[in-house]
Amino acid sequence: MVASNLNASVNYEVSFPKANQHYAQITIEVDKAKSNVVRFSMPVWTPGSYKVREFSQHVDKVWYEAGDGSSNPVRIDKNTWECAAKKGDKLRFTYELYAFKLGVRTSYIDQHMAFLHGPSAFIYAEGYENEQIEILFKPLEQWKNIEMPLPRSKKANHTFECANYDLLADSPVALGNFDINTYHTAGVPHTIVMIGTGNYDMGKVTSDFKKITDEEAKMFDNKHPSDQYIHFIQNVDKGGGGLEHLNCQTSQVNRWVYDKEEPYLKFLGLISHEYFHLWNVKRIRPIELGPFDYNKENYTDLLWVAEGITSYFDDLFLKRAGFHTDESYLKAVAYNINRLENQPGKNVMSLDQSSKLAWVKAYLSNENSNNVTISYYNKGMLVAWMLDVEIFSSTNGDKRLDDVMLTLFNRYYKDLNRGFSYSEFVETCADVCGKPMNDFFDRYTKTTEALPYDDYLKTTGYALINKAEEKPSLGITTKSENGKCVISFVRSGSSAAEAGLSVNDELISINGWRIIDKINTSVPGYNTDTEVDLVYARDGRMYGAKAALKKSETVKYEITAEEVLTEEQKKFQKVWLN
Repeated sequence: MVASNLNASVNYEVSFPKANQHYAQITIEVDKAKSNVVRFSMPVWTPGSYKVREFSQHVDKVWYEAGDGSSNPVRIDKNTWECAAKKGDKLRFTYELYAFKLGVRTSYIDQHMAFLHGPSAFIYAEGYENEQIEILFKPLEQWKNIEMPLPRSKKANHTFECANYDLLADSPVALGNFDINTYHTAGVPHTIVMIGTGNYDMGKVTSDFKKITDEEAKMFDNKHPSDQYIHFIQNVDKGGGGLEHLNCQTSQVNRWVYDKEEPYLKFLGLISHEYFHLWNVKRIRPIELGPFDYNKENYTDLLWVAEGITSYFDDLFLKRAGFHTDESYLKAVAYNINRLENQPGKNVMSLDQSSKLAWVKAYLSNENSNNVTISYYNKGMLVAWMLDVEIFSSTNGDKRLDDVMLTLFNRYYKDLNRGFSYSEFVETCADVCGKPMNDFFDRYTKTTEALPYDDYLKTTGYALINKAEEKPSLGITTKSENGKCVISFVRSGSSAAEAGLSVNDELISINGWRIIDKINTSVPGYNTDTEVDLVYARDGRMYGAKAALKKSETVKYEITAEEVLTEEQKKFQKVWLN
C-alpha cells in the first residue's frame, strides 16, 4: 500500500522485550488529553466472531505517564482503566500483553514470530476512536518481515497509519520470517503470508488463490475495493477456521493438507469464503454490524445473509474457477441438505433467531445444541441457493443472486456508505427478482417451515433421492472411550430420550448382550417397535431401562440429474454449473 503521512493524534508503540515469555509491551500515546480523566478499554469480542471472549484477561502489568509523573491507572471494571491527567497534557498508557494462542481470533508471541489480532491485542482510548493513528513496531533483530494491511508511514521504518481504531482493530499484523508471495487480481496486489511450515507448493497455492480471487472480483466488475490484500495463512498441527477483515483474511489449516485432494479442496473453500467477505460483511453488511461497540454484544438477525450467502458462494466460486466438478459440487450441496435435515433443531429454531442468538447458541454450544438449534451458515446457504433459483426462474434466466450482491454493494456501500436493514434487503431482492419477496423470506427465515428442496431441484433439472436404509434406532450417537460405549448425543423424541438415557451415560448391554464398541444410529438384529432391555451406567451407578426401537430418522440425500430436461432446466444448468 502507498505510504501516507497522516498527522496522528494517537500513537501506538509495540515492542517485544519478553518475547520468549510470550509478552508484548504496548504503549498508547494520546497527544492531548481531552479532559482530566482518560479511559482505556480492551474489546471484549472481535467482529466476525460473535462471542464475548474477554480479551482483557491477557492484559497484565499496566501503568501510565501524564505531565511530569507516572502512576498506576485505576481498573474500574473488567476491561477498562482510568487515568488522571490535566486537560491538554500528553498521556502515555503502557501495558504488557500475554499472547500464547495462535488463532484467527487471538494473538501469539514467541522469540520466533508474533501474530497480533487487533481486538485481542490493542486497547483503545475512549473518546479517541475516530482519531488518526500511527503504530510503530520494534521487532526483534532476527525478524525480517512485518506484514500488515495498512499504509506504511513515511516518517519511520516499521510504522503504519490508519484513520481510526476500527481500521486498526481490523488489521492483524505478522512479524517474523515468513514465506511470502505476491500476485494481482483486478490490478490490486495480493500477498500470501505463510505462517508456519507445511507441505505446500507456493507456486500452486498462488495460482489457485488467484483463480478464486479473479473469479470473485468478476461479480463486482473487477472493481476491487482494496488498495492491497493479504492472505495470512496459519499452518498448524491442529486447528482450523478463518476470519475476515476489511483488507485481509486470516485462515488456519493443518500444515499437511496441501497434497490431499479433498482436505485441500475444503481449504480452498475456506479461502473462497473469507475472500468473499471482502464484499459481503465488510462492505455489504447488515446495518447493525458497524460501527462496532467493542464493549458488548452487537445483535443482528441477518447473520444468515452475512454468512449463509457467503457459504453458498464459496463452493460456487470453486465450481466457476474449475476446482469442483459437477458431481463434487452437487455433493457439496447435498451435504448441506443432509446436515440440516439430520438436525432436530430445524423444527425448533428459525433462521433469523439462529442469527440473533449466535452469542449464546452458536458460539456456546453444548451436548443438546443439535436438538434445539441450527446453523445460520448451513440453513442460510440453502436459502441462498433457493433464492438464486427463484431469481433465475422469475427473470427467465436474466438475473441471479450475483445481481442482488452487486446491487447491494452499489446501493448501500458505495452510494449511501452504510449497511442495510432487513426490509431493505428484501426490497433489493424484489427489485432484482421483479416480484414481491416478503412471503419467501417470511416463510424460510422467520419460521421453521421445511425447505421445499424438491420444488427447487425440479426447477433446475435435478432430483433429491434419500439413500438411507430403514433401520431401527435408539436415536443416539456414541463414542468408544477406554473400551466403553459412551453416549455423545441423544436425539429429542427418540426411544433413548423417552427411556431416560443421557449424554455421557455408558451403554453397557442390550437384551443382556454386552456392548464392546460404539453404536450409532442403528441397532442391528432388531426390528422397529421392538422393546429392548438396556443396562447403562451414570456416575458409576448401574441402571436398567426399556426402550421401544423407532425407525431411524437419519437421511442420506443425493442429488441426481433428471434424464429428460426442459429448455429452462437446460438453461439453468448451463448457467449454474458452468
